[in-house]
Amino acid sequence: MKKRGLMLWSLMLAGSILILSGCQSEYDKMRRRELASGVRQDSLFFGIYMGMPSEDFFARCLSLNRQRILTNNSDGRRVQCFIKGEDPQIIMNFYPNFKENQIREMPVDFHYASWSPWNKHLWADKLLPKMVSIFERWYGKGFIKMEDKERGIIYVKIDGNRQIVIGAKDDQFVKANFTDLTNPIEAEEIENVPARPKTTSQTAR
Repeated sequence: MKKRGLMLWSLMLAGSILILSGCQSEYDKMRRRELASGVRQDSLFFGIYMGMPSEDFFARCLSLNRQRILTNNSDGRRVQCFIKGEDPQIIMNFYPNFKENQIREMPVDFHYASWSPWNKHLWADKLLPKMVSIFERWYGKGFIKMEDKERGIIYVKIDGNRQIVIGAKDDQFVKANFTDLTNPIEAEEIENVPARPKTTSQTAR
Protein backbone atom coordinates (compact mmCIF):
# COMPACT_ATOMS: atom_id res chain seq x y z
CA MET A 1 0.00 0.00 0.00
CA LYS A 2 2.81 2.37 0.90
CA LYS A 3 4.58 1.59 -2.38
CA ARG A 4 1.41 2.32 -4.31
CA GLY A 5 0.93 5.62 -2.49
CA LEU A 6 4.55 6.55 -3.14
CA MET A 7 4.15 5.72 -6.82
CA LEU A 8 1.02 7.90 -7.10
CA TRP A 9 2.83 10.77 -5.34
CA SER A 10 5.79 10.40 -7.69
CA LEU A 11 3.49 10.48 -10.72
CA MET A 12 1.72 13.59 -9.42
CA LEU A 13 5.05 15.32 -8.76
CA ALA A 14 6.33 14.39 -12.21
CA GLY A 15 3.13 15.74 -13.74
CA SER A 16 3.51 19.01 -11.85
CA ILE A 17 7.09 19.38 -13.04
CA LEU A 18 6.03 18.71 -16.63
CA ILE A 19 3.24 21.32 -16.39
CA LEU A 20 5.63 23.90 -14.90
CA SER A 21 8.36 23.21 -17.44
CA GLY A 22 5.73 23.38 -20.18
CA CYS A 23 4.75 26.89 -19.07
CA GLN A 24 8.37 27.95 -18.94
CA SER A 25 9.09 26.54 -22.38
CA GLU A 26 5.99 28.28 -23.73
CA TYR A 27 7.34 31.58 -22.39
CA ASP A 28 10.83 30.85 -23.73
CA LYS A 29 9.41 30.02 -27.15
CA MET A 30 7.39 33.24 -27.17
CA ARG A 31 10.39 35.30 -26.09
CA ARG A 32 12.71 33.78 -28.69
CA ARG A 33 10.12 34.07 -31.44
CA GLU A 34 9.28 37.70 -30.75
CA LEU A 35 12.88 38.86 -30.32
CA ALA A 36 13.88 37.03 -33.50
CA SER A 37 11.08 38.78 -35.42
CA GLY A 38 12.98 42.08 -35.30
CA VAL A 39 9.68 43.90 -34.72
CA ARG A 40 9.77 46.98 -32.49
CA GLN A 41 6.64 47.57 -30.48
CA ASP A 42 7.27 50.61 -28.29
CA SER A 43 3.68 51.80 -27.90
CA LEU A 44 2.33 51.88 -24.33
CA PHE A 45 -0.87 53.95 -24.00
CA PHE A 46 -2.14 57.53 -24.45
CA GLY A 47 0.49 58.14 -27.15
CA ILE A 48 3.26 57.38 -24.65
CA TYR A 49 5.98 55.03 -25.85
CA MET A 50 9.17 53.25 -24.81
CA GLY A 51 12.18 55.50 -25.39
CA MET A 52 10.07 58.67 -25.16
CA PRO A 53 12.14 61.65 -23.90
CA SER A 54 11.10 62.83 -20.44
CA GLU A 55 10.25 66.33 -21.69
CA ASP A 56 7.94 64.86 -24.34
CA PHE A 57 6.31 62.67 -21.71
CA PHE A 58 5.55 65.63 -19.46
CA ALA A 59 4.29 67.66 -22.42
CA ARG A 60 2.02 64.80 -23.48
CA CYS A 61 0.59 64.41 -19.96
CA LEU A 62 -0.01 68.16 -19.73
CA SER A 63 -1.84 68.12 -23.05
CA LEU A 64 -4.04 65.21 -21.93
CA ASN A 65 -4.67 66.94 -18.61
CA ARG A 66 -5.96 70.00 -20.44
CA GLN A 67 -8.27 67.66 -22.35
CA ARG A 68 -9.48 66.29 -18.98
CA ILE A 69 -8.18 62.80 -19.79
CA LEU A 70 -5.39 62.59 -17.19
CA THR A 71 -4.75 64.09 -13.76
CA ASN A 72 -2.39 63.58 -10.81
CA ASN A 73 -3.06 61.02 -8.13
CA SER A 74 -3.65 62.11 -4.53
CA ASP A 75 0.04 62.47 -3.61
CA GLY A 76 0.94 64.19 -6.90
CA ARG A 77 3.68 61.69 -7.69
CA ARG A 78 1.96 59.71 -10.43
CA VAL A 79 -0.46 60.19 -13.28
CA GLN A 80 -4.01 59.00 -12.80
CA CYS A 81 -7.14 58.31 -14.83
CA PHE A 82 -10.31 56.27 -14.66
CA ILE A 83 -10.73 53.49 -17.20
CA LYS A 84 -13.71 54.51 -19.31
CA GLY A 85 -16.83 52.38 -19.35
CA GLU A 86 -16.06 50.17 -16.35
CA ASP A 87 -18.48 49.64 -13.47
CA PRO A 88 -17.33 49.54 -10.69
CA GLN A 89 -14.86 52.26 -11.61
CA ILE A 90 -11.23 51.23 -12.06
CA ILE A 91 -8.42 53.69 -11.34
CA MET A 92 -5.15 53.56 -13.27
CA ASN A 93 -1.95 55.12 -11.85
CA PHE A 94 1.38 55.24 -13.66
CA TYR A 95 4.75 56.94 -13.80
CA PRO A 96 7.69 55.73 -15.93
CA ASN A 97 11.19 54.75 -14.94
CA PHE A 98 13.71 56.83 -16.86
CA LYS A 99 17.28 56.26 -17.91
CA GLU A 100 19.23 58.90 -19.83
CA ASN A 101 16.02 60.97 -19.77
CA GLN A 102 14.09 58.37 -21.77
CA ILE A 103 11.28 56.03 -20.74
CA ARG A 104 12.80 52.59 -20.24
CA GLU A 105 10.10 50.90 -18.13
CA MET A 106 6.47 51.64 -17.27
CA PRO A 107 4.97 50.28 -14.02
CA VAL A 108 1.19 50.73 -13.75
CA ASP A 109 -1.18 50.08 -10.84
CA PHE A 110 -4.91 49.42 -11.09
CA HIS A 111 -7.52 49.24 -8.35
CA TYR A 112 -11.25 49.60 -7.87
CA ALA A 113 -12.16 53.14 -6.82
CA SER A 114 -14.47 51.81 -4.09
CA TRP A 115 -11.94 49.28 -2.75
CA SER A 116 -11.92 48.72 1.02
CA PRO A 117 -10.68 45.87 3.26
CA TRP A 118 -14.24 44.67 3.86
CA ASN A 119 -15.28 44.75 0.17
CA LYS A 120 -13.53 41.52 -0.74
CA HIS A 121 -15.36 41.32 -4.08
CA LEU A 122 -13.27 44.38 -5.05
CA TRP A 123 -9.89 42.93 -4.03
CA ALA A 124 -7.04 42.53 -6.48
CA ASP A 125 -7.63 38.81 -7.01
CA LYS A 126 -11.09 39.66 -8.39
CA LEU A 127 -9.77 42.57 -10.44
CA LEU A 128 -6.94 40.60 -12.07
CA PRO A 129 -9.06 38.56 -14.54
CA LYS A 130 -10.93 41.75 -15.42
CA MET A 131 -7.67 43.55 -16.17
CA VAL A 132 -6.40 40.63 -18.27
CA SER A 133 -9.60 40.92 -20.33
CA ILE A 134 -9.09 44.69 -20.70
CA PHE A 135 -5.45 44.19 -21.68
CA GLU A 136 -6.51 41.69 -24.32
CA ARG A 137 -8.73 44.41 -25.79
CA TRP A 138 -5.90 46.93 -25.69
CA TYR A 139 -2.94 44.75 -26.72
CA GLY A 140 -4.48 41.64 -28.27
CA LYS A 141 -4.83 38.08 -27.06
CA GLY A 142 -1.90 35.80 -26.29
CA PHE A 143 -1.23 36.35 -22.58
CA ILE A 144 0.38 33.29 -21.00
CA LYS A 145 -0.64 32.29 -17.48
CA MET A 146 2.38 31.59 -15.27
CA GLU A 147 3.25 31.10 -11.61
CA ASP A 148 5.46 33.64 -9.82
CA LYS A 149 7.05 32.81 -6.45
CA GLU A 150 6.21 36.21 -4.94
CA ARG A 151 3.03 37.31 -6.73
CA GLY A 152 1.34 34.00 -7.47
CA ILE A 153 -0.49 33.89 -10.80
CA ILE A 154 0.77 36.34 -13.41
CA TYR A 155 0.03 36.84 -17.11
CA VAL A 156 2.74 37.60 -19.66
CA LYS A 157 2.67 38.75 -23.28
CA ILE A 158 5.55 39.67 -25.59
CA ASP A 159 5.15 41.59 -28.84
CA GLY A 160 8.50 42.13 -30.54
CA ASN A 161 10.63 43.89 -27.95
CA ARG A 162 7.78 44.83 -25.59
CA GLN A 163 6.98 42.58 -22.64
CA ILE A 164 3.87 43.04 -20.50
CA VAL A 165 3.57 41.31 -17.12
CA ILE A 166 0.38 41.68 -15.08
CA GLY A 167 -0.52 40.22 -11.70
CA ALA A 168 -1.82 41.04 -8.22
CA LYS A 169 0.50 43.32 -6.24
CA ASP A 170 -1.32 42.98 -2.91
CA ASP A 171 -4.94 42.83 -1.71
CA GLN A 172 -5.77 46.19 -3.33
CA PHE A 173 -3.64 46.65 -6.42
CA VAL A 174 -3.09 44.84 -9.69
CA LYS A 175 0.29 45.77 -11.15
CA ALA A 176 1.33 45.73 -14.78
CA ASN A 177 4.89 46.28 -15.93
CA PHE A 178 5.95 47.20 -19.47
CA THR A 179 9.59 46.55 -20.34
CA ASP A 180 11.80 46.63 -23.43
CA LEU A 181 13.52 43.26 -23.65
CA THR A 182 16.16 44.66 -26.00
CA ASN A 183 17.03 47.49 -23.63
CA PRO A 184 16.43 46.36 -20.02
CA ILE A 185 16.95 48.62 -17.04
CA GLU A 186 18.29 47.69 -13.60
CA ALA A 187 16.89 49.19 -10.40
CA GLU A 188 20.10 51.12 -9.71
CA GLU A 189 19.95 52.69 -13.18
CA ILE A 190 16.58 54.37 -12.67
CA GLU A 191 16.87 58.15 -12.75
CA ASN A 192 14.84 60.28 -10.38
CA VAL A 193 13.23 62.63 -12.90
CA PRO A 194 11.00 64.96 -10.84
CA ALA A 195 7.34 65.17 -11.76
CA ARG A 196 5.98 68.46 -13.04
CA PRO A 197 3.75 70.70 -10.86
CA LYS A 198 0.48 69.17 -9.74
CA THR A 199 -2.63 69.73 -11.83
CA THR A 200 -6.20 69.54 -10.59
CA SER A 201 -8.47 68.23 -13.36
CA GLN A 202 -10.26 64.95 -12.62
CA THR A 203 -10.94 62.88 -15.67
CA ALA A 204 -12.12 59.60 -17.10
CA ARG A 205 -10.48 57.58 -19.81
